[in-house]
Amino acid sequence: MTFQKQLDKLGFKNTTPIQDGVFNAFHKGGHIVGLAPTGTGKTHAYLLPVMAALDPGLQAVQAVVIVPTNELVRQVERMLLAFEDRFVVKAYVGGSDRQRELIWLGKRQPQIVIATPERLHQFVIREGALKLNMTRHLIFDEADMMFDEAFMSLIDPLLEVMTKARIMLFSATLTPAMRPFIKSYFGAHHMIDVTKAHDLPIEYRLINIKGQDRLEALMGLLPHLQPYLALIFVSRKDTQQLVYEALHEKGIAVCNLHADLGVKRRRQLLDEIIALKYPYVVTSDLASRGLDLKVSHVIHFDLPHQLAFFFHRSGRTGRMHDDGIVITFMTVNDHRRIEKLKQRGIEFVPYGITADGLVEIKKRVRSLTEDERHAMKAIKKPVDIKPNYKKKNKKKVAKAIRKTRRKPHA
Repeated sequence: MTFQKQLDKLGFKNTTPIQDGVFNAFHKGGHIVGLAPTGTGKTHAYLLPVMAALDPGLQAVQAVVIVPTNELVRQVERMLLAFEDRFVVKAYVGGSDRQRELIWLGKRQPQIVIATPERLHQFVIREGALKLNMTRHLIFDEADMMFDEAFMSLIDPLLEVMTKARIMLFSATLTPAMRPFIKSYFGAHHMIDVTKAHDLPIEYRLINIKGQDRLEALMGLLPHLQPYLALIFVSRKDTQQLVYEALHEKGIAVCNLHADLGVKRRRQLLDEIIALKYPYVVTSDLASRGLDLKVSHVIHFDLPHQLAFFFHRSGRTGRMHDDGIVITFMTVNDHRRIEKLKQRGIEFVPYGITADGLVEIKKRVRSLTEDERHAMKAIKKPVDIKPNYKKKNKKKVAKAIRKTRRKPHA
């Protein structure tokens, strides 16, 4: 299937910056590093050109996609099968029937493999059943979730087998742990960083609950929302269970997605979420990465332990040109971390919960008095324009206005 036919089958009328960058670089050869925010189409950016380059007649593993979680394995598999049916695809996840897979691999080899690092290492290195010596394309997706010492101990032996593979790495961020790997294995490569090219249609609403209990604030908020699908992120496991139970007891259609669920139940629950059985999902950071769901609202019940996950959580909404709303509860202990998020580009809009619903809190703009206007006009603009003159002039104006306000009135 040609590249254009793939786009037509998916109904893609427009492509995103990360897709344009990868499509252009792919035909030039060489390894690729792609950086783009969550929800901007990174998976299709590599699936489409790779699938168009494979040989349906070659009965060998030609492409390997490595992702950090079982859920992402299944998701990439679904996205691939939505437009491509010419190849034998195998998705390897934890909890699958190992013996049955070994018997199958003893008879033939898949052409495309999608797996977590642990399962891939098991079938290739420990079992010797999966043959990757002819692999031409190796993709690491959601890479910043994987790169640590344990991951590298699994990956290094695999790379020794896939010596002919072109490597593509995709992530929302370039972490310090990823840099040595890129330096060791990539050499001269295409760096496609479009993190600033995507203007995600997300409104960040900040609710200052001060000393109010977070659960009480959540209960006051939910009656004013009508979400298509809302993810409620909770950092602590015990608190997550309490939030779920409180909502469930109120008769709210809600489910609890967490890492302790078995593989089968988690897969079943995700299918139910996709089918919109629950408008509210209480979850941990398990759902903050990679899951391709149409989410209208993200609620930060509390801030994540690592602030980077604020962006990953928030990126569950506003995906692929859809509008999204991110609601964050702020207590007296959160001010410093909220300021750090502002410094990293988050533009919060203050909101309050009232009897009429969620209401934006408008800043009161004090009008200038006649004396203040005169004081402002008295500040002369410099004759010689020097660097930062606007900033310096603005400070002079503000100082003159403050001085006028402090004067006693007759």
